[in-house]
Amino acid sequence: MKECVFCNIVKTGDNNNEKEKNVILYEDDLILISQATGSPVRGYLMIVTKQHINGFAELSQAELKHVEEIINTIKFFYKKYFNINSILLEHGSTENGRHPQSIVHAHLHLIPFNFNKGIEDELFTELHLKQIESFESIKINEKLDYWLYCDQKGKYYTESNILDAPRSIFMNLIAKQINLPLPYEWRKSVTKKEYIDEMINIFNDNKKLLKNIWWSRGKSSNLSNFYKNNLKLYKFF
Repeated sequence: MKECVFCNIVKTGDNNNEKEKNVILYEDDLILISQATGSPVRGYLMIVTKQHINGFAELSQAELKHVEEIINTIKFFYKKYFNINSILLEHGSTENGRHPQSIVHAHLHLIPFNFNKGIEDELFTELHLKQIESFESIKINEKLDYWLYCDQKGKYYTESNILDAPRSIFMNLIAKQINLPLPYEWRKSVTKKEYIDEMINIFNDNKKLLKNIWWSRGKSSNLSNFYKNNLKLYKFF
């Protein structure tokens, strides 16, 4: 089994990338949030499960509610600081992954970016997306290879077993819209330092709000002692 980069980040905080070191912005017992490596746009975040699972569809309903609260809080940040709605994307890959370089560990892409109609139409054509009621509705995809998209209006779409979609479709469609060379190779790219500093400052400015969510997670999960003993769990720099 190949080394999982996200498992390594969960264990050590290190993404083993000499060009761009990982920055953890938020962490609780269920997830961590970091700046996406090789991001083509500002504010591109990855929400990663601490447990090695294939997709967020494998979480419980209570866990999904917690993740959704975090997502909505960050969407609020994007609207407040960038004056833009955001999109959410996930490829819940099966254990073998679709491509040799697939990272088979649940991670959501949360981005203050809106696809134009042509690019969004291309996304829907490639993935055959169908609307679902809410984020929690992704449970229908548990143990499946699936795709998830939430548009800038907050509408959720999904489809499963689309095994021939282009590699790194999300970043490549963003790159296409902003006229970057294709294919976009995020592994060879480096996020601008000002993008990283910007998100660190935003998370630092909102510690109190995030800590309330963090603490409520502890109470709802009967983890009060865990949280009392780990008040430095937030990794703001």
